[in-house]
Amino acid sequence: MLSLPIKYRPKSFDDLTEQTSIKLILEEQVKTKTFKNAYLFVGGAGTGKTTSARILANMINKGVGKPFEIDAASNNGVDNVRSIIEQAQSRSLEAPYKVFILDEVHMFSKSAWNAMLKLLEEPPSKTIFIMCTTETDNILPTILSRVQRYDFNRISFDGIVKRLRYIIDQENIELTQKSQWFIVNDEAIEYIAKVADGGMRDAITLLDKCLSFNKKLTIKEVTEVLGTVNYSEMFDLTDALLTRDTINAIDQIDKIYNRGVDLKQFIKLYQDFLADILMYVQTESYTYINIPTTYQIDYVLEEVETINKIFSEIININAEIKRQQNPRYYIRAKFLTLGV
Repeated sequence: MLSLPIKYRPKSFDDLTEQTSIKLILEEQVKTKTFKNAYLFVGGAGTGKTTSARILANMINKGVGKPFEIDAASNNGVDNVRSIIEQAQSRSLEAPYKVFILDEVHMFSKSAWNAMLKLLEEPPSKTIFIMCTTETDNILPTILSRVQRYDFNRISFDGIVKRLRYIIDQENIELTQKSQWFIVNDEAIEYIAKVADGGMRDAITLLDKCLSFNKKLTIKEVTEVLGTVNYSEMFDLTDALLTRDTINAIDQIDKIYNRGVDLKQFIKLYQDFLADILMYVQTESYTYINIPTTYQIDYVLEEVETINKIFSEIININAEIKRQQNPRYYIRAKFLTLGV
């Protein structure tokens, strides 16, 4: 059975969520046969760069043949680029154009980029290079000047939610014959969209993981499966710190530790949680935070000063805990001296 990210990978620009201006330009280039020899697709993980490269390659060659896909993260040396240069010299026997998709090109070494520069200065006829990257700091300015660059935005929250609902609906159509359906409430879908943080691939991967656990999903099941944040524990710890109940706070840490949770990771997540709390203080809205609406947090509006102090202390703990061999006792000691 195909995983959902593979099953619902867009096959055309019509299926690709957002990136509207990029799609329109590339479609027009294909229509008028004004596409370029070299492209650079820049953007965060899961925003559609590699998928768009495959779609563009397919459109240029009218569905004939396949592009050459190369992972620059593991093929980043000058010898690897020389191999690409050698392959590029011959015409494709399967398709009108030979298309190379080079993923994670920011991993190329300097010598590899110098070799690539020569190839882009005089690209072989009927050859197209589509380079994809999450960052451009390591790319030579001379390379940037020889490519047509497109910046992919992170997918909006609404865009991810809409796509996840579409996938669930499509899966339920297939399950109708088996009299089985996925039931996922809105809050669960919206939480997955928030955790994905603008990455469509991540969002679909998370949905796939949750649905493999339970066909009926609420926010409770989703947070349990993803193991992101146990909000009940976060609030219990916060309440203990707000009331200066140090023993209770230490007990909360011990319970978390006894469940096998990595305390270094927990403190990082707790720092993010407190940042969400403070964002709520500023906005009085759940829109900008990951905390589900099932948790009532209006009471924090009366504890702003104390929460700010706790947040500052947790930032310090998070910075120092990375060097601690026994984070459990380090946190205990810090809580005993927490001046809130």
